[in-house]
Amino acid sequence: MARNSADRRVRLRLARQRPRPGAVRGRERGAPQPQAPERGRWRRLNWWVQVATALAGVAAVGGIVFTGIATYYSARAAEDQLKQSRQESEESMRSQASKVTFYGDVEENLMSRRYYLVNRSADPVSKVNLIIEADMEWQGEGAAALRRQRSQLILLLWSVPPCSRIVLYSRNMAVDLEAEGNREIPRSTRIVRDQYFTVGRIFFSDSGGRRWKRTLEELTSWVKPYDYHPPPPKPITAASVVQVKLAKNSKVLLESVKPCGGT
Repeated sequence: MARNSADRRVRLRLARQRPRPGAVRGRERGAPQPQAPERGRWRRLNWWVQVATALAGVAAVGGIVFTGIATYYSARAAEDQLKQSRQESEESMRSQASKVTFYGDVEENLMSRRYYLVNRSADPVSKVNLIIEADMEWQGEGAAALRRQRSQLILLLWSVPPCSRIVLYSRNMAVDLEAEGNREIPRSTRIVRDQYFTVGRIFFSDSGGRRWKRTLEELTSWVKPYDYHPPPPKPITAASVVQVKLAKNSKVLLESVKPCGGT
């Protein structure tokens, strides 16, 4: 009897020391502690993530730089295209005017006995003003001898045909006594025949109505009207500026020229 009681007490003590089933299962289900190799693997993965983030940042900066460079060169290309378009437009406008010129049989100081006015374009040019320096003479009041002066002559040709050349001598020109600008000059004023003269510049309108100024050195656009006359060289006298026309009794030579037209 006493022995059974002692065995019961031993079993009861052992039962008290044994863990509860729930506590055992709780310890078994708890998260396992990472081991040393696993911690190294996570550290390496974190390093690669940082590297990838850095590379993504560098790629973003590179993309911004590339976009900026592309935008800059696109703007430059657009600017170059606009400049080329303007240049082509200007060349197109100057196409006919560039084929109109003049020259002389120059002997000394650009003076010649004849000058050539040339239109090599396929269209006529109009309202052509030739600015000429030549000797004029007239009978002075109460004087038997003729007076002579170097004057600025303005010759107006209403049209010059396409593909043509006008050969101009001093004998082909005469004072236009009906011109408004000649009211103050002596009525006996005339051009000295077969003299050396100079054509300094011409003004003309192309087929599009644009006004141009041509010198021996350059061709420029001209905005003033066709009847504008540049001031003459000083000293100014009554015969400093004389408006002239083609003489009726003198045949002006008109020749064809080649090549003509084209671009």
